[in-house]
Amino acid sequence: MPQDALPDYEPMLAGYHSAFAEELAGMVASLPIRSGDLVLEMACGDGAYTPWLAAKVGPSGGVIGLDVSTGYLEVAQKQSKRGAHASRSRFVAGSLDRIPFADQTFDAVWCAQSLFSLPEPVDAVTRMARMVKPGGLVAILENDTLHQVLLPWPVEVELAVRSAEWAALREESDHPRKFYVGRRLVGVLREARLVEIRVRSFASSRVAPIDAATRTFLAEYLRDLSERVSSRLDPTTRERFNRLADPGSTDYLLDQPDFLVTVVDHVIEGRVPSA
Repeated sequence: MPQDALPDYEPMLAGYHSAFAEELAGMVASLPIRSGDLVLEMACGDGAYTPWLAAKVGPSGGVIGLDVSTGYLEVAQKQSKRGAHASRSRFVAGSLDRIPFADQTFDAVWCAQSLFSLPEPVDAVTRMARMVKPGGLVAILENDTLHQVLLPWPVEVELAVRSAEWAALREESDHPRKFYVGRRLVGVLREARLVEIRVRSFASSRVAPIDAATRTFLAEYLRDLSERVSSRLDPTTRERFNRLADPGSTDYLLDQPDFLVTVVDHVIEGRVPSA
């Protein structure tokens, strides 16, 4: 993918940020980041978290968003200019292998929903930790890809869909187990030699009738899921799944009067050992 192009999952991720903005802002607000801190936002993407981090560090602090995608950096820059804390934020092109800063430059590193897409998780967190001063913070928002979005599927459909999704991930990735990184976060941070590890889990729910932002996110989620699993389902299950995932169907999942969705996220924090 060209570095100036946005990824295919961009509409779904943007929808997620919009639909659950209140909960996500609360997660950032609860981080032990102090006024005056300099924060590196690793794989910042569209910059959704940047204004919340900028509010947290206050006028004497700063946030630097780092991403390999110049397309995403342009989006993040535009978003930042609309906010109240634009002067505290800037965006830089780079990746884990090309971080344009010296080790121990930052007071904290934040990485949201990107760990599964980065190199091997322990190595990724180790590289992040190098950027932080002794005693500083590494904080990660992550989940298990296959279990983040809990929808009211019929049980038989859900079991078949999860099996098909796992088969698809095994074909798409050399390291499919990284899509289960949410449940491994404590071990990952320990292997990266972080200390004072703390984990908090958040469950955000929406019920019918759902708002427009939630509908946009879930419609994109179902479209992506359908492209991944539909061909791997047996004919009977495929027909039933397609009726539930098709917005033109009278059985469309999002239009059910008793619809409930729960999204699960984990925030894990660790400290770089003091010198």
